[in-house]
Amino acid sequence: MMEAQMARLRAMGELETVRTDIQALAETLEGLSLWRPAAGMRKACDESLILLDRLAERFDRKLVVTLVGPSGSGKSTLLNALAGEDNLSPSGHRRPTTEQVVAFCRQSADAGQLMDQLGPQNIRIHASQAAEALENVILIDTPDTDSTHQDRHVPIIHKAIRLSDVLVCVFDGENPKRRDHTDFLAPYVRLFSGESLVVAVNKCDRLAESELTGTIMPDFLRYIRDAWSAEPAAVLCVSARSHLKDPGWDRETTPKHDRNQFDQLRQLIVGTFNRSGFAVDRRLENARSLREYLRQTVRSEAQKERKELDAAIGQMAASEAEAMRQAVTAFRGDGNALMPGLNVRLYQQLAQRWLGPVGWLVALWTRILVFGTGIASLLRFGNPVRQIVGAVSAVRHYADSKKAVDAADRGAGAGMALHRYDSAIGRAWPDIAEMLVSARFSPSVREPRHAPGYGEEIGQRLSLVWNDALEDELARAGRRLSGGLLQLVFNLPVLGVLGYAGWLTAVNFFSGSILSSNFFLHAFWTIVLVLFLSFFLLQAVIRLAAGKERLLERIFSRIRETVDQQRDLSEHPVWRQANTIVRLGN
Repeated sequence: MMEAQMARLRAMGELETVRTDIQALAETLEGLSLWRPAAGMRKACDESLILLDRLAERFDRKLVVTLVGPSGSGKSTLLNALAGEDNLSPSGHRRPTTEQVVAFCRQSADAGQLMDQLGPQNIRIHASQAAEALENVILIDTPDTDSTHQDRHVPIIHKAIRLSDVLVCVFDGENPKRRDHTDFLAPYVRLFSGESLVVAVNKCDRLAESELTGTIMPDFLRYIRDAWSAEPAAVLCVSARSHLKDPGWDRETTPKHDRNQFDQLRQLIVGTFNRSGFAVDRRLENARSLREYLRQTVRSEAQKERKELDAAIGQMAASEAEAMRQAVTAFRGDGNALMPGLNVRLYQQLAQRWLGPVGWLVALWTRILVFGTGIASLLRFGNPVRQIVGAVSAVRHYADSKKAVDAADRGAGAGMALHRYDSAIGRAWPDIAEMLVSARFSPSVREPRHAPGYGEEIGQRLSLVWNDALEDELARAGRRLSGGLLQLVFNLPVLGVLGYAGWLTAVNFFSGSILSSNFFLHAFWTIVLVLFLSFFLLQAVIRLAAGKERLLERIFSRIRETVDQQRDLSEHPVWRQANTIVRLGN
């Protein structure tokens, strides 16, 4: 008993694994909102999950073996013969012969779950001591698959099959290759593993034995394999009527031969299916088969689109790369418009790092640059009248200076970059969309909103790339131009003059001598002269080491590298779904 319980627990654990796999597949399909086949396959996954839940609920119940077949195939007669009771399930020429599901079992309680699921009006339970050999099996007969009351009977058959563990598909030996019956069963047989499928060709005694064994059965076996893509556990020729207690043969219906595999079918049910623990194994194997069927269905559908999707994905990547290249080029805009702003930003970096007298002048110069180019022009060589006019108009130029800094912060051609990107994508997207529609994507992909970069996303991304490159290059230039040795070299002359003037002042003060005002005036102007000379030399070094043109080129080189490294369409819904479908098809 303990061993059986442990086996059942292990089976339940594996069943949960199967359920998790199907749930993951369903979630993947849920993400393929633009691919039309995904909706139907997602529904199949949802129904499969319901089946697994019901399977788990009946893990401790008896194995359900269901006979299913069309009108006239003799499945009710076959159930009677297997049960050993001629009148268990109605048989005869009246159509439909079977109006309800007929369950044959040892005790009525064994079929209690079937009654709960099918409804008491749709099932008739027959408990009999004759079923003593079926200790672990319930045999059920179903209404005809081609019943004249299909609207009422097909839903019952549907429920009965989904509550079954083994399916016995009954065919009429006189016309076994009935396409309507084969097609009706096709979606159901895929829910079962091959070992849970048995095909019974009934009334084989009405055919010549040579024709049956030499032509009909080999041809039918190939037909079944092709139609269902499955290998049944057995395909058997039977004569159910000959195993009734009172077959009631007419002269015209007596058997033409004694070739009959009914005993083999009965042994399969009573000996194999009735074995203890077989129900758990069958249900678990059916669950695995269901999972594999869903995977194969998805894989098969995805493989149909491989050629179109590969082309669309390649075209999307190429068009996005070209659009991004054009955007980066346009993002640069007019380099001359960026120069003033870059100059201000560079001196802001230096002002934060430089110390000493030269550092004070760098900070002052930075404020002048921020305030306006008019005052800054006073400190450059040029026409004095023009310099004075520029100083007077400095307040008016403050707005221009601020615009220059803003242009540097966001890139002068931000608007043009986004326009060029959208234009490049817009030219390529119609062809890409048609490839996707050919791959059964929704026609809505033709709308511009599905194209990469729709809205402000690309503009924001480009601005972020520009800002990162700008800040990194400015910080690098600031560190390179603010080294300790460099600061010492440029501060030392000023500090030397200051020290010398201070030393002379202190010496004369303590000796009782008073220096003239001319000394201090000359000292002051000497310090100013040396300070400005040092600052001008520093500007020359800055221009040589990190000229604005060089800085601008480094920034755009960095942008190009970053864009090439970060080019990623993985967040774009169409790209993501197309690649997911390709992956599902592998």
